[in-house]
Amino acid sequence: MRPRLLRFLFTIEFLLALQAIWTFWVQVGGQYHLDLMFWPWKFGLSLLGATLIVAISAGRMPKLAAALLVITIGVAGMVTYYYHLNEPADQDDEVQDQQTLLIRPARRLIAAPNV
Repeated sequence: MRPRLLRFLFTIEFLLALQAIWTFWVQVGGQYHLDLMFWPWKFGLSLLGATLIVAISAGRMPKLAAALLVITIGVAGMVTYYYHLNEPADQDDEVQDQQTLLIRPARRLIAAPNV
């Protein structure tokens, strides 16, 4: 194939791989955690993953590229898990805690009879 046509096809594959990575990450990691995530993590890992997918299909060191792709997915999973563990507390939980304190019955004090 002509190099210009290959370059065009690899560009199309790169853009499709970016879209596939973002869709996969949203489905697996959850949109909420990605919204909390610092944008360079999402940007860098997505670009790295798409580049590695194109490198694998281009036949450039497929074993090394596949290993790096697995490492990229592992790092993305760890970053998503970190943001899952450190997500801010919901305001609804605080309201429920306050409401349960208000609903609890007060203790009744039994006074001793005067003798």
